[in-house]
Amino acid sequence: MKTSVVIADGTFPTNTAPLLGPTEEVISRAARLGYDAVSITVDRPEEVDADGILAACARSHMAVSGLATGRIYTVRGLSLGSGDEANRTQAVEQMLGHAQLCAKLGGAKLIIGAVRGWTRDAGGREAYQVQLRRSLETLTVRAEELGIQIVFEAISHIDSDAYCSIAETAEYIRSFRSPALRLQLDSIHLHTNGELDFYPKILALEGLVGQVDISDVDRMAPDGKHFDFPLFLKALKEIGYQDYLVSEFRAAPPDNAAKAGLDYLRTLL
Repeated sequence: MKTSVVIADGTFPTNTAPLLGPTEEVISRAARLGYDAVSITVDRPEEVDADGILAACARSHMAVSGLATGRIYTVRGLSLGSGDEANRTQAVEQMLGHAQLCAKLGGAKLIIGAVRGWTRDAGGREAYQVQLRRSLETLTVRAEELGIQIVFEAISHIDSDAYCSIAETAEYIRSFRSPALRLQLDSIHLHTNGELDFYPKILALEGLVGQVDISDVDRMAPDGKHFDFPLFLKALKEIGYQDYLVSEFRAAPPDNAAKAGLDYLRTLL
């Protein structure tokens, strides 16, 4: 398995980016720590200096594993499942822009987490599901054309009420029958949702998992004291998962959490 770390430019508060600061500098820091790639927290795709990122990655022999898109919803309130058609259309347009950016960045994954919104955004679950499927159908077609992968997260119930459990999310993804749409697992979401019986559930996901995020309880760096990471990685190994483990937790504590988390993960790989 490869390792990646979430980065952010430090201009907004976040508890999901272990490395903060100017993007090109942070990419170099991630490389020195021993990560293989970075996952970039983004808002508007037009604000991203793709050429600068590619140059920084080339200098440090790094890749971009994915684009985290939750700020489209948490900052600007645009939802892929919105019942307001103008709102939904804007969300799709933003995500299409990010899809193009993913392709330019060498095939970074397009992450769908918080941007799915809540079922209340459409006035109820039935209407929401119609709207979300319309959005995802548009995005998966474009992802197939671009040769990139969308990863749809089995999300915490405190972040959305749509597609939280492993089984429900996996079934939903399979219903699209698209090679461009895959499942994203996140250890903190499994813990928050009470899915601590994750081992047999993961064994049923062979070929479906596209990304795995690593975070301990309260978005802390993993240390094995609060979540069963050895069993988590054992399940991933058994289904042949070879893609990124993405460090997505607080920058501190502990000091230099990005290094502490990676050091712990290496004991399990």
